Parts: sequence; structure tokens; C-alpha cells
Amino acid sequence: MTNKVVPSVAGFATATLLALTPITAAGSLPDLCDDVYLDEIGAPITDSKDTKLSRFCEWTGPDAPIWANHVCCAIDGETADCGPTDANGRCTSGMKMWCDYGELTSPGKVTCYQPFPDACDAGFCDDLMPPGTQPDKATPLCCYGGSCYELAIGEHCGGDFLLCSAPYTTEQGTVGCADLD
Repeated sequence: MTNKVVPSVAGFATATLLALTPITAAGSLPDLCDDVYLDEIGAPITDSKDTKLSRFCEWTGPDAPIWANHVCCAIDGETADCGPTDANGRCTSGMKMWCDYGELTSPGKVTCYQPFPDACDAGFCDDLMPPGTQPDKATPLCCYGGSCYELAIGEHCGGDFLLCSAPYTTEQGTVGCADLD
């Protein structure tokens, strides 16, 4: 009798674990966001938490919409043009890939996203912008030691990649981030 109970408990635990595991790329399909920028020796560019920078997924904040599905992508070396699969889950053009975060941005076009933590949530924002400054476009930053710098591809970031929704340039040449919410 005991032997029958143990497999049931083990089976229940396994089923529960599988149900709680997030959906990831099925089988051997490549994840569009896993194609990342490399440094001069060919290693992925990372921050202090080993976050890599996707070449083809649009960088955005932590509230990226979940797509969790396949996409059909044509990659030309610098950009990826992606769309949804057909009703049968197939690609009529491009290569079938996986996309965790994304959305249909226009008919037949899917934009995949790489979410970054919010700079304000990490404590790098000011309540107000300095007088005379205007916010720039939302941008990923490298933040450490109380300062942030605009993320430059190829440069080492000793801190964390964070997204700032309202960046501005400070008098010291670093990037400030305003919490306009």
C-alpha cells in the first residue's frame, strides 16, 4: 500500500512543478531574443547580473506584453522582420522562431521585446527634472555606483542594464532619470 502512495505523491509533485514552469521555446526552435551583441573577443555583452543585450528584440521596460508564441522572422543581419505564424502554426516566409514578449504592432507584423528592469524601481530616478531639460526617448542605461550612463553597444557595463522612461543628460555628462509617473 505504501508503494502506491509514494508514486502518487511524486507524480503530483512533478505535475505541479511542470504546471508552474514558464513556457519557453519549444524543442529546438531558436529564441529571437537569444541572438545577442558580442564584445571584441566574441563573448556576449552582459551586465553584473549576466543580462545579455538582444540584437533583434526591441528593448523595453518591465511591463512588456507577453507573446509566448512562435513568430516567422526574416533576418537580414541588422534587423529582424517578424510576423505571426499562419492558422496552422506554420511560416509562409521567414524562419520559425520563439518570442516570449511581443505584440502585433500592425497587420502581419510582430515586434518582440526584451524587457529590462525599471531604473526608477531600482532607485536611480529623481522626482523632478532639472529646469530647462526635456526628457529624451526611453532608453536602456548602465547604472552603478549611483550614476547611470547611456548604454553603448560594445562597452562593458559593470552595473545593471535598466530602462529609463524619461532620461536627461546631467551637467556631469551622465544620464539622469526622472520619475514622471
